[in-house]
Amino acid sequence: METQASMLQKLIERAGDDADFRGRLVANPRSVLKEALDIEITDEFNIVVHEDDARTAHLVLPASAQLTDTQLEQATGGSDEWCTGWPY
Repeated sequence: METQASMLQKLIERAGDDADFRGRLVANPRSVLKEALDIEITDEFNIVVHEDDARTAHLVLPASAQLTDTQLEQATGGSDEWCTGWPY
């Protein structure tokens, strides 16, 4: 079974080699993930793809709200509720 990290690496490599794929991944990641990896991201989960460049840095902050035990378990891989077919 492929890991999330290996799937991400495949996406990064393909986006580096294929400008059309990269553009589509940035513009519509949900459909490209379905096409490339055969996974579906639920509508309740938001996914955004950012492109790094020499003049931009991306800082991702954790949610400011305190997580419940159930949410924490889901965030640490205890659940695949946010998508179907994404192996942990």
